[in-house]
Amino acid sequence: MGSNNQLELDFTYVGLCYHYLRQNKDLDKFPRILGTNITEFKNQLSMLEKNYEFISLDHISSLSGKKTNFHKKSPKILLTFDDGLSDHYTAATILNELNISGVFFVPTCIIEDKLPANPIIIHYTLAVFGIEIFLKEYKKNLEILELDSKLLDIAYSKNDNNVWDVINKIKSIFKYQLGYKNSRKILLNIYKNLLCKKYKNPLEIMHLNENQIKEMIEMGHYLGAHTHSHISVASTELSSKDFIKEIIHPKNYLEKKFNTKVNSLSYPFGGKNDCLLTSELLKKTNEYNVAFTVEEIINTKITPPYALGRYQLTSTDNSLKLNNTIKKMLQGN
Repeated sequence: MGSNNQLELDFTYVGLCYHYLRQNKDLDKFPRILGTNITEFKNQLSMLEKNYEFISLDHISSLSGKKTNFHKKSPKILLTFDDGLSDHYTAATILNELNISGVFFVPTCIIEDKLPANPIIIHYTLAVFGIEIFLKEYKKNLEILELDSKLLDIAYSKNDNNVWDVINKIKSIFKYQLGYKNSRKILLNIYKNLLCKKYKNPLEIMHLNENQIKEMIEMGHYLGAHTHSHISVASTELSSKDFIKEIIHPKNYLEKKFNTKVNSLSYPFGGKNDCLLTSELLKKTNEYNVAFTVEEIINTKITPPYALGRYQLTSTDNSLKLNNTIKKMLQGN
């Protein structure tokens, strides 16, 4: 760790970004969906509590250029959860029992429109129906919208193609190549034609509901914005109207709906191609105090508040691996 950061250890914190929180495979109704096992999540919390100090979203503004008054000199941990997943109610309950607060970033489409966020449709459709049925429905929609099927085609053969390569290509096309409007149209059609026909309540299987979010706020957790429909904000030119809908409206909607302050934004996907530069964001809005990426950096009081880093956990992270990752991040800085 550099000398400057050593002197400012009080201001050092690592953001952790969780997504799915899953049961053991034999109990999980959707075992193909990857995420952090619930038991392992509890182990990670135990490890973090022993080695670090948890902080809340309220501390973040004090960590940006101001004095702090923490009990320990150890690096701090901020827990965040993206996508408004149904799994997060379990996470919120576990954290509440330990008197730890988390920040839950929610795409407003799940409450306002009663429709799932884009990538969650992909995850559940692939988990339930497999790649072949997903691609069949996808190609049907390309024809309906008269889109270039040659340019946007996704080849798949069980014998010739690696499953994960194909899944990554599917995700990339929906994120970057189709355009956010066509992506949304196609995914909602896939959702209605497949998941809605198989399940009576697919939205509640996938996402938090209004009552759960209210309970989570009452537990002491924080609500953050995650756009409206979960799009890559920087990868496409949003019209002024769509920028308001995807970036500004979610804050105002969530604040009014749940009677709580929403001062934080988490960029969907969160990579460099998906996030606006601080100057670009501030040209369009100053509604938020902080914005989070998934760049693997530690945060100090001099980290730009609209480019805060987080480590995005994977299903293979156990408590030992997570601890080693955090240590390497701290040493690398």
